[in-house]
Amino acid sequence: AEKPLYVRVLKGALRKFRILLWIRTYSRVDLAADVRAGLTVSVVLIPQAIAYALLVEVDPVIGLYASFIPLIVFTLFTTSNHVSVGPFALISLVVASVANGIASPDRTDAEYLQIVLTLSVLSGLLQLAMGLLGLGIIASFLADPCVAGFTTAVALIIMSSQLKYLLGRPIGKGSMPETVVNGLRLFFTGDVNWWAFLVTVSAFLMMYGIKRSGQRFLPKVPLFEQLVAVIFFTAVNYAADIPIEAIGLLPTGLPSPQLPHFPASVAELGKYLSGSAIIAFTGFLVSMSMARIFSVKHGYPIESNQELIALGFANFFGGLFNAFPVSGSFSRSALVSSLGGGTPMHGVVQAGVIVLVLLWLTPLFRTLPFAVLAAIIFAALQSLVDFSTAKLLWRSSRADFALWIIAFLVTAIFDVQVGLIVSLAASLGLLVMRTSRPRWVVLGRLQGTDIFRDVTRYPTAEVPPHVLICRFDAPLHFANAEFFASSLRKRLRVMAAQGDEPTHVLMDCSSIHTIDASANQVLRNLISELHKNDVAFILTNTRAHFRESLAKFGTLDAFIGENNMFLSLLDALENGCSRPRQPPRKTTPDESDESATSIDDGDRSEGGRGRHVDEDEDEEFTGLERGRPSTGNNGGGAPAPGERTQ
Repeated sequence: AEKPLYVRVLKGALRKFRILLWIRTYSRVDLAADVRAGLTVSVVLIPQAIAYALLVEVDPVIGLYASFIPLIVFTLFTTSNHVSVGPFALISLVVASVANGIASPDRTDAEYLQIVLTLSVLSGLLQLAMGLLGLGIIASFLADPCVAGFTTAVALIIMSSQLKYLLGRPIGKGSMPETVVNGLRLFFTGDVNWWAFLVTVSAFLMMYGIKRSGQRFLPKVPLFEQLVAVIFFTAVNYAADIPIEAIGLLPTGLPSPQLPHFPASVAELGKYLSGSAIIAFTGFLVSMSMARIFSVKHGYPIESNQELIALGFANFFGGLFNAFPVSGSFSRSALVSSLGGGTPMHGVVQAGVIVLVLLWLTPLFRTLPFAVLAAIIFAALQSLVDFSTAKLLWRSSRADFALWIIAFLVTAIFDVQVGLIVSLAASLGLLVMRTSRPRWVVLGRLQGTDIFRDVTRYPTAEVPPHVLICRFDAPLHFANAEFFASSLRKRLRVMAAQGDEPTHVLMDCSSIHTIDASANQVLRNLISELHKNDVAFILTNTRAHFRESLAKFGTLDAFIGENNMFLSLLDALENGCSRPRQPPRKTTPDESDESATSIDDGDRSEGGRGRHVDEDEDEEFTGLERGRPSTGNNGGGAPAPGERTQ
């Protein structure tokens, strides 16, 4: 009997708690590895959490709150063993950009914090909904060149936002170029707090020196250069009272849950939802890319939709406990991986350390200079400023290089939100362009072989007179059908203009997996046009799904015919193109047997006209012989052995 609905719902909900799958086999060895990884990563997390709170433009303690509840919640749901979530530079800047777009110019710090917390709750709900609806695939629609260009621009924007701490002077809000120009003007006019400049540069050089020395002499031992810089300059400022701005006294204790402010008007709600969608997408994109890297490295599966759910719950509950939106951090995740962390439990260990800091250690950060936090951000973002990808794309793919340039320039000049939207639009635009204008080639036979090649790449390939052998390298659908038909017509006109009046069109269908209704109608019109001009239309290397679609549409029987379908290019050229145009009809058993006998004799010759069987379609070849026209049950999906196309 079917179980009650509430039982099925409860079981489905429990399946989302992925901790229930691995906690049953959790061992002391796992615990030791996770504790070691969690404690070590916590040392990196503490200064980064405080520093990245500056990017969100909230109190530094909010960064510690964002490293508490979200980490525990994420552990319950994630399928990744190594991703370390929490404050991250890129998502922090996106949150600040969205929040500043919503906040009024005369807002108070408390009002701004409420906006940030509301965005955290809403972005978490959006990620949760996307995960439950199976929309994890959306991350695939932002091309890697766009991600690279966007990330480089964001890293430069973040660095420019820290110039005010480097120079010790306020710099007005604006785009990255405006901020850099204003910063240079202050520097060259001497309007600089040189103590802030000295502390920032000294802290940066200290961290750089410790890191490089560690890489050279102690490559397997983490030296915690960021924590060393925090402790050293906090102590120096405490003893010497340097005339620079420090973070001041941080509140002690754990955050208490509270509902954030929700917008009252529809217009205001629209701003929150659009901004939350950008935060949700960016956070998931960052986290998922990291999860994939470490899942491949360590050989375990991950689920994109489950990761959306995990991140959604983390941000939702984080927003209820005074945390801004979080995402995965590559540097901390890489540290977890290198230290042997084997389960998501390392996140709970990190959260435990943050609890200790919040309860007893926050007063120690009172004299920590903002300049040191800026230096931490500069050091952490060095690896994200990567122009080598653009150089590689310029040499390998100009279209992908264009995506990189678009994402970089739009993000750098205008805004993070605009940059992300334009990057996504550019990725989809290139996808549409490539889908609607796929590769279309004319094939010729290499002399003395059974090999067929693109005549533009192999000019010596022999093209039979009055025969057009072509290949369309994409499924046929509404977006590319007209391009397919117009390309074929154009080639036929060229042949006729050169005095080579076409009599046969031989189409290699090895790359056509399927066809939709729109493309089917275009194909019908094209075939009818060819038949009116007494030009035969012959198919070869047809795949099963493509044939089945043609049969269901009625095109196979009414316009093409089984007698005009062959298993290989060579068979079609020698048997189909050596005869006048044949009206569409089914092949008879006698024709099949006679054809099979005559071709079997030829199979002994060099060049191998034997049928090719797709690994996933071999059962469809039952009863078929080589060399005869293929029937509707033919499973051929690629050129025959010895007969290769390119």
